[in-house]
Amino acid sequence: MLSDAPPAAALPGASPGATAAPARIVAFCSLPGSPLDPLLDWLRGRGAQLAPMPIRSLPLEWFDRYASSFDAALIDADFLGDEGAMIDFGLRLRRFAPDLPIIVISSRVAQSDYSTERMAICDVTLRAPLTATALIEALAVAVTNHDRWHEARFGRMQSR
Repeated sequence: MLSDAPPAAALPGASPGATAAPARIVAFCSLPGSPLDPLLDWLRGRGAQLAPMPIRSLPLEWFDRYASSFDAALIDADFLGDEGAMIDFGLRLRRFAPDLPIIVISSRVAQSDYSTERMAICDVTLRAPLTATALIEALAVAVTNHDRWHEARFGRMQSR
């Protein structure tokens, strides 16, 4: 069952009990009919501003122009393809949007991983199917892990 916890509560600048600006989340997935659709609908219902993007027809110019204008990214790795395609996509997203926390969602991983082991391509990996509670937790952990990646990569904490 999906919780009523607001997605903005897990993102930078939000504090418990405060009214936070809607989260701006880009979701790289199939359109229409992504397995992530129920979660994306849930996020929309909680005030998140979503931009679903079809991965396979995404022009490279999109990364340069728009990738850094979001608070977080969700990637449907199952739709993206094999492990190599996921790694290439994650590296590209990191390069063009170094300030963007990235959550990879896949049914092909054994379990969710909230560690920084995959920090070169993402901040959190979630095993699908997942619950809204798992997504909210992942958003919070992704921000923390992303700060660690940013500091390791650039030698300074990310300013928010």
